[in-house]
Amino acid sequence: MRRRRIGTWALAIAWTVSCGEDPPGDDGTASAAEGTADDGIASLSAGTAGDDAPTTMTGAVDDTGAVFDVGNGMEEAGDEASDMGCSKVDVVISVDNSSSMTEEIEALQGPVFAAFPQALLDINNGLDDFQLGLIDACPKPAALQDSGTAGPCGYSTGRNYMVSTSGALAQEFACATELPFMAGWSGADDTCEDSLDDDEQPAFTGASVVSAPFVDDQNMGFVRPDAVLMIVAITDEDEALVDANDATEIYDKIVAAKGGDVNAIAFMGVAGGSDCDGAYGSANDAVAMQELAQMFASQGRGMFWDLCQGQLEVGFQMFIQTVVDSACMDFVPPG
Repeated sequence: MRRRRIGTWALAIAWTVSCGEDPPGDDGTASAAEGTADDGIASLSAGTAGDDAPTTMTGAVDDTGAVFDVGNGMEEAGDEASDMGCSKVDVVISVDNSSSMTEEIEALQGPVFAAFPQALLDINNGLDDFQLGLIDACPKPAALQDSGTAGPCGYSTGRNYMVSTSGALAQEFACATELPFMAGWSGADDTCEDSLDDDEQPAFTGASVVSAPFVDDQNMGFVRPDAVLMIVAITDEDEALVDANDATEIYDKIVAAKGGDVNAIAFMGVAGGSDCDGAYGSANDAVAMQELAQMFASQGRGMFWDLCQGQLEVGFQMFIQTVVDSACMDFVPPG
């Protein structure tokens, strides 16, 4: 039985510090009212929903960039136990697979994934499970990838996605993220070409993964009606608006995948907040990705993380412990 925190809360989060800027605070506290963060990591802009009091999040960041004891500032519900909210999360990580992304992919393999499974399982005071699918940033096909450079990854599900209950989850993830990043669905390469339709569309690709025809065919069984949908889109350029006209079209496609319920979604855009040479090499000012992330953030369901600041592991943990946890606590499963 999970313990539900008192009160309903929603955070509209945007990470917007430009490369090289000093953050507006140094006391290790990120406040929903003031929007501060320490250690040059990010600026937090947050709001609350309903009649709840503003939420304050506190967290210490050590020299490795790991963040500890990040909470939502609310009291636990004492001995009151509840099954309210979600017990499952379906996670899509869609990553630009161009040659300039080597350092970001290595971060995914290392410090990001090291804390990722447990951080997800701790959502809403204890999930039953999460499903995890990986794909490069090409929607042709938007089939979750089940092979690495060494061949099939042999997921325990027998499908093209992983599940948290697998005893070999770490090995499965390592297989799927071998450099060069992933070998595709059933070992087949994607069909995107830079000169024609570009393969740097992580957000649109993530949206296509959970939409027809792929959700009913290659990715069948991945999107569950009783799970919150979490999409992470990563690029060091910008969302290439090739198969989508604009950020709004991508937003609408993702929301439609959950029956029009934006509250059942958590979206994280990871890209450059400016043109910079940052912690993972160069990044472009990702205007479209920032716009898309802000659409979800305005609903309390999104966050943008600036690649220029590095520390992807911090960004992932903050996203999971704020936006995803909020979506999960507020989720009302159908039926």
